[in-house]
Amino acid sequence: FVVNDKSTVEYRINIISSERGEPIVNHFTLPNRRSDVIMKIGGKKLHVSKELLAVHSPVFEAMFFGNYAENGKEEVEVKDVVYEEFLDLLSVIYPDSEEIKGRTVLHILKLADRFQMKDVMEQMKKHLTQSKEFNAAKKLLIADQYRLDSVRVRLLHSVSMLRTRYRNIFLSPEYDNFSKDMKSAICDRFVKI
Repeated sequence: FVVNDKSTVEYRINIISSERGEPIVNHFTLPNRRSDVIMKIGGKKLHVSKELLAVHSPVFEAMFFGNYAENGKEEVEVKDVVYEEFLDLLSVIYPDSEEIKGRTVLHILKLADRFQMKDVMEQMKKHLTQSKEFNAAKKLLIADQYRLDSVRVRLLHSVSMLRTRYRNIFLSPEYDNFSKDMKSAICDRFVKI
């Protein structure tokens, strides 16, 4: 519209999707109303909720509320964990969680397995079966490494797993890293189709 010889244009923007503007790290660098413990990882500090971590992990439940040295401490050090990878794990379990990305799947699986986070493992299973980020051989290798039997069964029995795809799996570099059980399951399924 035009007012006093000046044009004004008004736009209405409907955001369908976007990348998160604020990095997830900013949610944990300072104390907030949900944080009650500081986790020190790789020399860096994260302000997190003991309750939330304990709800998702029996390991954290024992650490924060069991008969362990960490119980009652205001600061807890977690060793053998990469800071950025732990942030990705937090981004999955916190209420304002982010969508799982292909680049994060492997380390989130590793941490979810280490900390016995069943709900996170379920999310990873769902993501793996639905994603197109990994080929069938890579998905089977991940399922094998993390004992994701439901993913393995679904992949081996999916309609899209035709003989050609099985041949590709046999020839893939991942095949050499499969367990004997996985190789046997693949061969059994190949014979049946």
